[in-house]
Amino acid sequence: MIRLLKRVTNWLKATFKRGGSMGFEFPNTQVVDVEKEINLKEKARTDGENNLPPENSEVFSNCENEAITKYDERRHSAVLQAANYLDPIKNKIIGYAAILGKTHFFINEFKNRTEQTLNTAEGRLSNLNKSYKTQDQEVKHFKLANNLSRDPRSLTLVKIIIGILFCVGLFLIEVRVNTKLLATAMTGGESEGRNISFAVAALNVFISFLAGYFLVKNLNLAKGTKKIISQITLAVYSFFIIYLNLGLGAFRQIAEDKGNAIKWGETKKIVSQVADLGDPLYFWTVHFGFNAAVLTAIGISFALFSLLDGYFFDDPYPGYGSLGKGRNENKKEIERIREHLPTEVTLLFKNEIKRVGDERNKTLSETLKQWSINVTNLESIFSAYRRFATKISDDLDHIIGEYRSINSDFRKDNTTPKYWKDETGKIRTRYYDLPERKINPEIVFTDMAQLYLKKNQIEESTKEYNNKINEEYNNYIKNMNIHKEFLDKKIAEILAKYDVT
Repeated sequence: MIRLLKRVTNWLKATFKRGGSMGFEFPNTQVVDVEKEINLKEKARTDGENNLPPENSEVFSNCENEAITKYDERRHSAVLQAANYLDPIKNKIIGYAAILGKTHFFINEFKNRTEQTLNTAEGRLSNLNKSYKTQDQEVKHFKLANNLSRDPRSLTLVKIIIGILFCVGLFLIEVRVNTKLLATAMTGGESEGRNISFAVAALNVFISFLAGYFLVKNLNLAKGTKKIISQITLAVYSFFIIYLNLGLGAFRQIAEDKGNAIKWGETKKIVSQVADLGDPLYFWTVHFGFNAAVLTAIGISFALFSLLDGYFFDDPYPGYGSLGKGRNENKKEIERIREHLPTEVTLLFKNEIKRVGDERNKTLSETLKQWSINVTNLESIFSAYRRFATKISDDLDHIIGEYRSINSDFRKDNTTPKYWKDETGKIRTRYYDLPERKINPEIVFTDMAQLYLKKNQIEESTKEYNNKINEEYNNYIKNMNIHKEFLDKKIAEILAKYDVT
């Protein structure tokens, strides 16, 4: 238990030592230890008995110098250790001071960035506007040339998807229905019916769609060979589609009639000889039942729906839709840029305000704090060294005083060495003082002296840095607001200039 308490105590001491203002401690040398090392009492007695130092002596005795040397060695060793400890602190202070001293916020960089955004948008709007005006003139000329009073109906992605899905839907429905209607009358069953349904549905739906898109639209042309050719081609195609579906209905009816005849017990031979069921190529010779009529009606209806789907896919007037599409796309892009430009610029300002705010807070809460910690650490070490050196001076004064007291007690000539007296001839009461060059930390640690600040100076510098950064931040925000007003006016001019509504 005792061991555990000792461990905890040692850990706490180490923790507080690391976390304190000063992470380095100068050694505490005990006077009695030095006195024992140099054998002070014995040497002082021996020197006294031998009347040493002599009366005319002006320098310290060997024993006194030995004590001075011992302490100077300890002091020098501590200085080297402290210097090693201070070296990274020096680099940190210089680094943090450089950050604190620099200009953090450059309004010109932000101005360039925002103005570049506006210039890019305006350049894009200018090009789009030129294209839009050119295409708008082409649309107007096209309207006059073709006697049109309406604007073109441009093809959009939604229209494309709807048109294609409608066409595919018709195809799948027709395949499904035709398969069911044909399967019951075909000897090959559903598989044979599906094969025929696929071929016929493709003609009814997809080819009709293409006919509506390329042929029916041409009927709207005022005149020209293209219109005449389209009329003839469409007439032929219409005849073909109607004939195809009537033939399919007749084919289905004949297959059904043959199946019924076989069910009644007649042989195929008897059927072929006795019952003339007709020929699908001559559908008018076939008596259509309900299923055959439904099959024919579905085929012709779906062909008509696909024809209309192709016709209304894009503008009904040939070439008018594609001409208007380019113009409308440019118009939409112009409107999109105009709509998003103010928001984009506002977002730039919002992000910039957050960025500079974060940078200011980080500089104050981290950089300035770390600078203060390290410069305070330096001040603490300098103060600690001065106390350390002062104690050395006091310790040496004590040792030398002790030496002279013992020495005096054992001197036989009752004389007093000259250096024991001051300029007036009186016995000195202060025997030793460490020289200023060894006491003053600014002299001892010359490379750190320029970074050293007293406590009041640290407080003043901290306040100055804090005020500098906040003032710089406030000025930046002020300049941002001024720049925002300028940009708002410029944006308004751009929006008015490229208004195509």
